[in-house]
Amino acid sequence: MAGLAVVELLTVIVTYQVMASIECRNTEVEFACRALRSMTARALAVITVLALYFWLRPRTYQALRDTAGATSGASVWLTVHALGVLLIFLPIPLFGTEEISQRFLPTLLIMSSGGALAALGGLLWITPARHWWHWLRSDGYFLPAAILGAVLVPDLADLIRPLWDVSNLSSLTFFLVFLVLLALGFDVAVDPPTYIIGYDDFFVQIASQCSGVEGIALITIFMGLYALLMKDDLRMRRYWLGLYPLAVLCSWLFNILRIAILIIIGAEVSPEHALNGFHSYAGWLMFTAVALTVVAAAHRWSWLHRSPRPKGARPRLAEESLAALIVPFIVMMLTSVIASAFWPTPSDAYPFRAVAMVCVLLYFRPVLMRLLRRPEAIAVLAGLVVGALWLVTAPVSPSDMTQPSAMWIAFRLLGTIALVPVIEELFFRGYLQNRLLRGGLIWTVLALLLPNLFFGLLHERYVAGMLAGLVFGVLALRSRGLTNAIAAHGAANALIAIYAMITANWALI
Repeated sequence: MAGLAVVELLTVIVTYQVMASIECRNTEVEFACRALRSMTARALAVITVLALYFWLRPRTYQALRDTAGATSGASVWLTVHALGVLLIFLPIPLFGTEEISQRFLPTLLIMSSGGALAALGGLLWITPARHWWHWLRSDGYFLPAAILGAVLVPDLADLIRPLWDVSNLSSLTFFLVFLVLLALGFDVAVDPPTYIIGYDDFFVQIASQCSGVEGIALITIFMGLYALLMKDDLRMRRYWLGLYPLAVLCSWLFNILRIAILIIIGAEVSPEHALNGFHSYAGWLMFTAVALTVVAAAHRWSWLHRSPRPKGARPRLAEESLAALIVPFIVMMLTSVIASAFWPTPSDAYPFRAVAMVCVLLYFRPVLMRLLRRPEAIAVLAGLVVGALWLVTAPVSPSDMTQPSAMWIAFRLLGTIALVPVIEELFFRGYLQNRLLRGGLIWTVLALLLPNLFFGLLHERYVAGMLAGLVFGVLALRSRGLTNAIAAHGAANALIAIYAMITANWALI
């Protein structure tokens, strides 16, 4: 369920901040829009807090696993969860990507209802409510308090923002950003009284909103959680007086670098991408990574602990079948978010994404070698039929892409034909479809239908993508394995890729 939540969160980010960017200033209720957009940051913080908590309290995690294994929730709650997720994405086909900002009030209602159903269904699918209550009481309600702290991270950032102005660090930030840009050789223009800085035709104002307090808030929450969980072993004075100031300093310096990158992207690439791309996506992801790095360093630094750090072998994630089905898809979606943050044309980042996908598949090679077998000829034939129908039904429109480089073409072909089919089939058929197969005709229909409703979201042609997924799902169901589905998916993509090469219409892939 945790892996599924990460996948869904990343899909929401990609869908609503890449495919259909909601501009809060153009909505009827800007405050509600910004509150809704903050939910992705809150969800990211909650997931990270849960990961830290279960990592440091393995007995509590095992107790939850035992409870869920002995008294799992009714299967209907998984359906409720799936319907909730579908509601979250419903505004896209309902209103269209272009009109969604003008229809924000119904979008807000639909997405809020879907989020509530998805959360309720996911929790009660794991185990019934009474068992959640008993499990939470067994740990003294510490976890709900930690989750509440994660939910309030953006509000904590707003709360401590005045401290930034009081300490007059905005001027120092302004000066250091100027030095960074100057050292990189840019002809920087500044207006010190208003803290405006930039070059060429792109300028930003370094105010309290650019203070990086989000990173300080995340570090405070995560380090506080770690200190509470490790209080019996941690040398608190060294931890808070030594590591914490260093962590805050690192976060602040990192924010200076972030502002400099933002200005460079705005001046050299695209002002719109700098403000609505990099600024929107990269901040929380980067600050979360910095905060987690600090906590990981604290855990390994013996100087902060009373007892030596254990060096025993841990179970290898690479040998976990469940992780092999979910983690590669998480990496694929995460690289999509990163590409949208750093590249004005996200497709230009495909070589980077392909390398990340290759690495994660090689990491899970032991599991994949057990899962994959030689495909049947009928699977390849079915895939070619799917690819042909995809091309025949494609709208007639000239490609707006310039001729890409040979390196881009090579990586794109590798990803389209070999990497994406494996990763998507592992998740949609290997995980989602198999989870829904619980015996009986109704569950079989749901297992084929629900995953492909999500699968269609990954494609601009939603209906065509959903129907293609149904074919791959039937092949996986028929053979009780993933090899035929992967082969069909790869064959379909290969045919489309060959046609794209012949016609130079790279937008097809």
